Amino acid sequence: MRVGVVQSWLGSRYLSFWKAYLQALGVEVVYPKTGPKLPLPPPIQQVVSEVLSLKNEPVDYLLLPDVQLGVEAQRGTPPLWLVDLAASLDQLISGLPPALVVPAELSPEVVGLAAQIGQSLVKNPMLVRRALERTKGYLAPSYKAPLQAGTHLVGLIAQPMLTQEGEWLQTLRTGLEAQGLSLFLADRPPAELRQEGAHLGLGLELPTDLEAAGMHRYLLRLGKVQALLYVHDPEYLPLPAPLRRALRKTPPSKPWRMVGLEADWSRVGLELSRGRAG
Repeated sequence: MRVGVVQSWLGSRYLSFWKAYLQALGVEVVYPKTGPKLPLPPPIQQVVSEVLSLKNEPVDYLLLPDVQLGVEAQRGTPPLWLVDLAASLDQLISGLPPALVVPAELSPEVVGLAAQIGQSLVKNPMLVRRALERTKGYLAPSYKAPLQAGTHLVGLIAQPMLTQEGEWLQTLRTGLEAQGLSLFLADRPPAELRQEGAHLGLGLELPTDLEAAGMHRYLLRLGKVQALLYVHDPEYLPLPAPLRRALRKTPPSKPWRMVGLEADWSRVGLELSRGRAG
């Protein structure tokens, strides 16, 4: 039995448990290699490339994250990429292995789902119990703030899938550094950022929308952050509409820019360094 895992798309938040648990079950965990590139924005291209690589291995299952933690939008129609990675990939790539969809966050409540998935994979209740006993310690919520340094800090507000280290984030960081600026990521646990977002009273439902709004509230009041960068892509990873309306109604007190996924980051950095907004 071989299960492929994607390392992008918030992989750093949930894979520590699932890798250990699957291995304790005797399941082979398969990691993506460099896959073919498609004409897609870099963050989308990254996860698609990983999945194409895993499909070609091949694997029996794909372990994919539910970034909305089981919450469904009751108002509006968010882009599929924002709410259902498995369905988005199925639309783009034919013949994918079945998906094992798990929350993109760890907590003790995941034990029940883990037991169900384990039983479906190995058909051995005793092995499943032993594997859970050995690995359930990984389910304790933990957060390690990213190590960040530099001066002239620019805070990033975006859907959290964009804040994980990777090629796209490094390209953004390099572009800002060319203008003497340093990228700064909100250094608070996701749950705290969601609480921050809820305090804005924007009526947001989806956890990632609340987290993005929380980044805005937190970074706006953080004195050492001198400018704000909002990344909004309406097709794949939009910022919540109520937050964008709030920005138009009451612009931030710091220099700020709202741009798409494929902006010229050096130029954006130049505009921020000159104090331009909008």
